[in-house]
Amino acid sequence: MQMARLDFNEKEEKELVEKVFTNAISALSEDDQSLPQVITLLPLLKRGIGIHHGGLLPILKEIIEILFQEGLIKCLFATETFSIGINMPAKTVVFTKTRKFDGKDFRYITSGEYIQMSGRAGRRGKDDKGIVIQMLDEKMEPSVAKDMIYGASDPLHSSYHVSYNMLLNMLRVEDSDPENILRASFHQYQHEQNIPQLLNKANEITREAETIIIENESVIEDYYQ
Repeated sequence: MQMARLDFNEKEEKELVEKVFTNAISALSEDDQSLPQVITLLPLLKRGIGIHHGGLLPILKEIIEILFQEGLIKCLFATETFSIGINMPAKTVVFTKTRKFDGKDFRYITSGEYIQMSGRAGRRGKDDKGIVIQMLDEKMEPSVAKDMIYGASDPLHSSYHVSYNMLLNMLRVEDSDPENILRASFHQYQHEQNIPQLLNKANEITREAETIIIENESVIEDYYQ
């Protein structure tokens, strides 16, 4: 089926899409409004078809996200960046390939990536279930497919770091409590989880140190006089 024949929007929806798009890009300069990606995008959007990837202008990505949330985009072609950090549920998620390019090689999608993207399937209050379709473009070992779908998600680690500037900015804010802010951070939560394990390790090292016998220990004191 050719994309040129697909049209998912009614006349009223097309008019609304054009109005949203025109109002949004009016903030761009005339040169930017003449960019190929700006010119070619509107005809697709009016037919209910969208694209979303890191190479788009930020304002175009924002337009697509708004139209998708409003149900004016029925079919969206997107990279994994669309699935990160924003609530954009869809009825069906389709993986067109089993591999992705990570900057060096084409590798299989990890379980964490699969969970992140497939988790968009199913709209709360609209769908009884979400549908995920994995298109196989090559022969795959059953163990690889099982690990991709049922494997554990990638571990989540906080990147929160305290700096002098951060503390000074906190102190400048009236009624600010830097200690409370730090205690409420995910970084602190992760460290608190490790406290029992660290205490056990410290106690183990202490007990081990107490069992160490140093011969002629009294002689060592002479070197500190």
